[in-house]
Amino acid sequence: MDSQTNKNKPSFFKNLGHYIISKLFLKNLILAILLGIVFLFVTFYSLNLITHHGEGLSVPDFTGMSIKQVKKEASKRNLNFRIIDSVFNAPGKKGTVIAQTPPADFKVKEGRTILLTVKTFNPQRIPMPDFTGVSLIQAKADVETFGLKIGKLKYIPDIATNNVLEQMYKGKPISAGTLIEKGSVIDFVLGLGKSDKVTIVPNLKGQKYDDASQNTANNSLNIGVLIFDQSIETAQDSVDAVIWRQSPATNTRITIGSPIDVWLTLDMNKVAAETDSN
Repeated sequence: MDSQTNKNKPSFFKNLGHYIISKLFLKNLILAILLGIVFLFVTFYSLNLITHHGEGLSVPDFTGMSIKQVKKEASKRNLNFRIIDSVFNAPGKKGTVIAQTPPADFKVKEGRTILLTVKTFNPQRIPMPDFTGVSLIQAKADVETFGLKIGKLKYIPDIATNNVLEQMYKGKPISAGTLIEKGSVIDFVLGLGKSDKVTIVPNLKGQKYDDASQNTANNSLNIGVLIFDQSIETAQDSVDAVIWRQSPATNTRITIGSPIDVWLTLDMNKVAAETDSN
């Protein structure tokens, strides 16, 4: 029995070797490989159809929409949204979206959260900070942090040069903790120190009023008279206007707290002409 089995073993391997090199084996092997490739292709194609691989939703333009409209549009497209900021002093209709991230037409997957900024109906109110006792430089940094603006600077004789002695709102002293609208303009009473202390007049040409006001404050000066030309017809024009002339001129040495009169226009040719003349 054992001897018969031993005789059959060489015959089995010999037949197997012949089969492996036969055309039938090669034909079946190629067929198996092709079937495997087809199977993998069908599998990946099916997954693409199910998961929408490589595709994305176009983010709609939510700007100008009310929150109610945003909810409806986001739900229809299977998107989420979150309000991350609200502002009052900004272009746009109150109660609507004024900015979004990602922007409109950006490709995202379903379920993505869109971040929105809306314009509020009422201005945000914050407790008035206490700026007294700090330098003008420190006060300016703190004012910007709290979302406020520096207005007029009034200097009075005091040894605490350029330190805030009093904070004013609409011409009256305002105590720390008093609720105030964000974006409000705060005036400061500062120490003059030596009465002959001077500073350099900055170049305000080409700047809008808000920027020029902060620039003059940085140099311990004030904006004086505002003179608008005939191109300014509306309130919005006055906001968009830029300075094309100033007095005193740039680099003049004047006493701290002094005013700078400015001329404003929407005509950029005036700005260019005045710049070239200097």
